Amino acid sequence: MTLTGKHPAHGAAQRIEPLAEQLFGGRLPVRVRMWDGSETGAADGPLIHVRGRRALRRLLWEPGELGLAEAYIAGDIDIEGDLAEGLRAVRRAVRERGLAAPRPRLSDRL
Repeated sequence: MTLTGKHPAHGAAQRIEPLAEQLFGGRLPVRVRMWDGSETGAADGPLIHVRGRRALRRLLWEPGELGLAEAYIAGDIDIEGDLAEGLRAVRRAVRERGLAAPRPRLSDRL
């Protein structure tokens, strides 16, 4: 991750980075810029700009295509760069890393 002087060294992106890397099994295949200007992910990947905490909540509570689509339509996120390439990068990372959606524990279902 490369940050310039205008990006906070310990912002929202750095707070979510460990969780995102755990979910993706490694570095994010896209670059994510949070509402405070902090960034994480692939420096050369398409940029997803998360505009506020509401967008982050939406993506966390409804991960996957539905949450992403709702956040995009609501204007909570913007995508810069080649959208198709960004989606291909995410799909490729999921396939190569053998990722699957987390399974809820019994206590989560009660």
